[in-house]
Amino acid sequence: MEGFILFGAFLTVFFLVLSIYSLLFSPRIDTLSRMEKITNDQDYEEYSEDAKKDRREQLSAILAQLGKFMPNRAYSEKTRVKLSQSAVLMKPEEFTGLCFMCSILFGGILFLLLRSAFAFLFMPIGFVLPGIFLGMKKTARMAKINGQLPEALNIIANGLRAGFSFTQAMAVVTTELEGPLSDEFRKVLRDNSYGKPLEEALKEMSDRTDDEDLDMFITALIIQRQVGGNLANILDTISHTIRERVQIKGEVKSLTAQGRMSGIVVSVLPIALALGLSVISPGYLDSLFTTTIGKIMIFGGVFLELIGIIVLTKLVDVKV
Repeated sequence: MEGFILFGAFLTVFFLVLSIYSLLFSPRIDTLSRMEKITNDQDYEEYSEDAKKDRREQLSAILAQLGKFMPNRAYSEKTRVKLSQSAVLMKPEEFTGLCFMCSILFGGILFLLLRSAFAFLFMPIGFVLPGIFLGMKKTARMAKINGQLPEALNIIANGLRAGFSFTQAMAVVTTELEGPLSDEFRKVLRDNSYGKPLEEALKEMSDRTDDEDLDMFITALIIQRQVGGNLANILDTISHTIRERVQIKGEVKSLTAQGRMSGIVVSVLPIALALGLSVISPGYLDSLFTTTIGKIMIFGGVFLELIGIIVLTKLVDVKV
């Protein structure tokens, strides 16, 4: 019976992770292809309006219905900004519905394992899991943007010296570079071609990326357009500054590697120890799952483990 329960819990976790991955990390091919068609000024009337919804769209509709139970408009706007910064093609209602679903599944898994109603007290942990994945995706995307920015500024500066306008130099970046920064520049050029002022389009890009170095570049550009100056030299100076900051961040990351590894070891060690004891001596930990004191110890251990992870993360997070 216990084996059946563990197998069911494994399947539940597997499909939970698969659902989160498909929604957050798997690109929506149809939507992206339509955006590419529109961006390239191609005819997109070929897409039939009566096309059937695929499974992902149906799941998104279900998640949106669940997400409507969160009436807080401020939370919805904050979620929309995070999704935009992470380049996740989801509505705030869909993401909130995903959080609710993960919360229910997480509580159900713990209930199957512990056979106690106290397991549902940990449902908020499941609610924040999609946010953790979203933060990881945002961090990875910001790192790519930050790494491409110095090269992009050099391309723009060289284009300005060659006689190109600023928008023409930005267009060169979209063809020379690949990745999130090129996509952001392409959005700026598209918005500008549709009639939006360049300053406003750049500010929207700054809001989408939430990158300090890119914000510094945009601020310098807007000031230069107002008061004048040699934009190519300004961009070279900003590029040099960003490269130095990236180098310092790399050094800080190397110096804090031991602390981060300690956090990983401390987080994984209790789980690995429990699994090892279960394999070496089956039934040795049964009292933790069958007695009230054992369940309280498990809940307390998980709570303290989470606090330790948060504290260690804050200690090694050095701002540059």
